[in-house]
This record gives sequence, C-alpha cells and structure tokens, in this order.
Amino acid sequence: FYFLTLNIKEIIENYYISPFNSPLKIIISQYIKEKGEKEISKTNQDHIIYKRSEEFYRNVISSAFLIQHLDNYISRILVTLRAMMEKLKPEVIHMLLYYDPKLLITSFYQLTPKIDNQTFLGAKAHYLKKLYSYKFPVPPGFVLTTEWFRDRTAIKQFPEMYKAMLEIIKEKVIELEKITKKKYGSLQNPLLLAVRSGTVISMPGAMDSILNIGMNDQIAESLSKQPGYGWAAWDSYRRLLQNWGMAHGITRDEFDKIIVNFKELYKVKEKKTFSNEQMKVIALSYKDLLRKYGVKLEERPFEQLIQAIIFVFQSWYNKRAQIYRKKLQIAEEWGTAVIVQEMVFGNINSESGTGVIFTKVPFEKSSDIVLYGDFNRRSQGEDIVSGLVHTLPVSEFQNKKSLHLKGNSLEEQFPEIYQELLRLAKELVYKRGYEHQEIEFTFKSKSKKDLYILQTRNYNLQNKETIPVFTDPAIHIHLVGTGIGIGKGAMNGIVAFDMEDLKMLSKKYPQKNKVLIRPDTVPDDIAMIFECDGLLTARGGVTSHAAVTAAQLGKTCIVNCRQLIVMEKKKKCIINKVEFRTGDEIAIDAHLGNIYKGNYPISSEQINLF
Repeated sequence: FYFLTLNIKEIIENYYISPFNSPLKIIISQYIKEKGEKEISKTNQDHIIYKRSEEFYRNVISSAFLIQHLDNYISRILVTLRAMMEKLKPEVIHMLLYYDPKLLITSFYQLTPKIDNQTFLGAKAHYLKKLYSYKFPVPPGFVLTTEWFRDRTAIKQFPEMYKAMLEIIKEKVIELEKITKKKYGSLQNPLLLAVRSGTVISMPGAMDSILNIGMNDQIAESLSKQPGYGWAAWDSYRRLLQNWGMAHGITRDEFDKIIVNFKELYKVKEKKTFSNEQMKVIALSYKDLLRKYGVKLEERPFEQLIQAIIFVFQSWYNKRAQIYRKKLQIAEEWGTAVIVQEMVFGNINSESGTGVIFTKVPFEKSSDIVLYGDFNRRSQGEDIVSGLVHTLPVSEFQNKKSLHLKGNSLEEQFPEIYQELLRLAKELVYKRGYEHQEIEFTFKSKSKKDLYILQTRNYNLQNKETIPVFTDPAIHIHLVGTGIGIGKGAMNGIVAFDMEDLKMLSKKYPQKNKVLIRPDTVPDDIAMIFECDGLLTARGGVTSHAAVTAAQLGKTCIVNCRQLIVMEKKKKCIINKVEFRTGDEIAIDAHLGNIYKGNYPISSEQINLF
C-alpha cells in the first residue's frame, strides 16, 4: 500500500501538476498585472501565485475520476496498517493479510473443494464427510477447520470479526436443527451435540472431547420425564459434568470415587443398573464436585457450545498431545479441527450401545473382512475408546478364538446391527477401495436404522511374519490369569505401576522389559505407554485408544483381564490370589492372552492362523 500511494502521487504529479506549472505562473502573473495591482513585492507575488496554483490543482484533481477518492482510501489503509504494526504481533498481522472466511467452516453435506482435505478438516472429519457423501449413517454435523484454529486467537482481538464468527456457528446450529428436527436448548425436544477434535494425523486419546453439549439442570430434568429417557438423561448430564470438570483440571479419579461410593451405597455392580432417581443423585453429586473446585458449568446453551469448542482447541496443548507430538514428530503449527455433531443416545436402554471394530483380525495375515472388536450395552463411545469398561466381543469368532471371554457377542445379541456393520465394512473395503478400517459406532436400538458411524480410520496394526513364543512346556503351571491379547506375542518383563516405577526400573534394570499394570487404559496414561514395553489392564478392550496406541508402538498388550485387581497406591496387584509388586517378574503372551508369574525362555516362530 505504501508503493500504491507513491504511484498515485506520481500520477498526480505527472498528469495534474507538472503540465500546468509553467503556464500557471505566466497566467497568474498576467492576471495580477491586469488587476492593476502595483508595487507588489516579489515575495507577495510568489505567495499569490502559489495560492492560486494550489486552488487550481485541487479543483482539477477533485474533478478527475476517482483519483482523489483512491488517494484518500489508500492513505487511510496505510495509516491503519502502520498503527497495527505498532500494536499487533507479526503473526496477527500475517493472519489478517491472509484471512479468508471461506476456509473456516464446512458442513458434512456441503461440498467445499478448497478445504475438503485432511489438512483443513483433520483425518476424522475428512473421512466422516466422505462417509456422509456415500449415504452412510453418520450423525449430521459441521467442522471448524484447522484454519479456524490458526486464526482464532488473532480474530478475538477484533470484536466485529469475532462476532461474525459466532454468527457463523449459530447459522450452522440452525441448519442442524432443521436436519434433525430438534431444537438446541429446547426443554421439550433438545438437540444435544458432541464436540470432538480432529487432528491431521490421528492421535488416539491425546485430545479432549466434550459430549452431551446443550444440557443444564432444567433440560436434563425435562428430558428425563420423556418416555424412555429417564436414565439416559441423567447419565448424559453426568458425563457432560465430568467432561467439563476434567477440562478444568479435575482428575478422573475424583469422579470415579463418587460413582464407586454410590455403587457401594446402592449395592450396585455396574452403573447401568442404577435407577433413574439414583442416576439423578449421582449427576447432581458431580455438579457439587465442580462447585467444590470452583468450576461452574456454563448453563446458557450457545455459550456452553462456544466454551466447549474453546476447550477442544486448547486440548492441542495439553500434556498428552504434547507427548504425542514430540514422540511422533508432529508440528505444533498444524493444530486441530473441531467437529460438532448431533449426539446419539447409545446409552438410552439395554438395547442400545456403542463399540469399535477392526475390519480384519489384528496381527494376522488374511485380508478377508472379519469384524473384530469391542462393544458394550447402554454406553457412549468414550467408554470403549477410553478403556473404562469391561467390554464384550463383537463377533462369535472372537469367542472361539479367546475361550476365556465372557458375555455374548454383538453378532449373537444384535444380529441386525452386526450384519449392517459387516455390509458397510465390505462396501468401504471392496467397493470403495479403502484399506482395512477401524470403525467406531453406536446404536439406539436393535434395528439397523438406529446404527450410526462415529469415526473411521485406516487400520494400521502391522502383521507379523513371526512372533516370539514361550518354549518351556511347563509354563502353564505358572498361569495366573487371562485377558484379550493385542501385540507381538510373548514377553518377559518386570512389573511397574506408574511413571515413577518405569523411570526407576529403567535405571536399575536397563536391559529388562517394563510391563505397566493399570486398572484401565485411560488417555491420561499415554506418557507411561510410551515409556513401557508391555501393558496389562483389568478393563478396556483391544480397540481402546491406549491399547491401539500401545500396539502401534510395538508394545505387547493384554487388556480386559477380569481377574486383575490393581491397588495403585500400595503399588501391588492381585491376579487370582497371586500377588505382584514393583519389580516382580511377569510374563505375558499377547497371542494367547495368557499371564504368567516369572520369566521363561522365548524363541521366534511363524504363526499362521489363516
């Protein structure tokens, strides 16, 4: 703009001033003589000539088409930019110069060629948008792109721009209301939303999600009075309060203590068996916990949504995400997209549920489509992927492969859901040409019309030509427990319960494998998973984020060992009355799902089940 001002001044000089300079002096001097003004000093005469010339130039320039307006306009821009350079940081100025609102947001049903790619949408939203275009059952939603992430801090410094961005989100919510025939913030027919992250490269469990957005005391109460929603309304509200509290730094353990105490009080083993009224008491106890820590749930629905979006964007900088980026060498500048979707009630009753499937058997060579994974009744997606529950197998094949598994499979209990998942998997892999997939799903009833796909990504657990196996035929004498194996076969190691143990054992026994023992595989354990060599958990399934991450990193894992009782504070665990403490020898076989006391000889063998 500075050079534009120079060019305009040059035009004015060359075409409106210079051509008239000499003639004006002659004409104005002649004019002074004709007026009979005598005895005027040369200084006064020059002053009159200058004044009359200036009046002439102004009249000529002002009558010229756009020149004066253009000069004033560009001059104002230049003044503004100079003021910005003095007040704003260079990155903010850069954003403003390249700002394009068309790169900020898109809906699942909307074609936006410029941003319909993994760079802008993140992997999760990119594939969800593709599935939506294939007419797959994906809950409707919209995406705030990674460009929004990069621009958000700068835009907040300009109230009018920030207000315009909020209006864009409001418009998208109104579009969702029309599609779903629900009303966001309504007491009678509320639209609830899930706010999830979407990074360019998948980082399972590293980022935060805030589910059941759009609830408060009044909406939860009203929804609970609708037929069939009594338990689900308060369970969903409880989950929102926990997500909100954890986003403010309250630990998961604080919420776990509350629900464990209520299980003891009401003599309940699983939360799904609480009554409607009991679940309401638990939800309000969660709210009391927030109050105790000085955390307030935003009660206004739209402001609650905006705050949830901010939370998810900020989770790009949380400890888990930083560890992921450092280990996998992901640039901080990439940022994350945010997905806002209709929430599906996978927790509405005992005929609803959620799960995750692989479209092939992990670590086996066959490329045939076989559904293999975990699911649970009356749950929401975070239960499975966070490794918080004892899961059930998806297929009967899993029950046959792992005889110690308990519970009927999805294939047996929900055959219509299972067959629809199998059909969708075959369409993706055989018809659409996708690699084998890892698919997260939820369902509201036994009918396939109530099945929804929440996420899909490429299966990337590497097949092994050979795996380590134990060679001592007497090893089974020392079998202490079983679980679901995922990983590279047999491993000898020593027991660790936390990061302190892992660091201490690494220094003391650098050549030995460290087997991390945890009650469940929550995302908060990511740092420890990077440091350990093996993983053993009491809860969770093969598709939980932490288990998948561990397997991707080449760890040997056994999850869902129901005989395992972990006492973290005492740094010990018991498996079928056999006690392990920090540093004790343990052996795990991910191929068979077996756990042994002690260490045993190992050799490599080729394993082919197909």
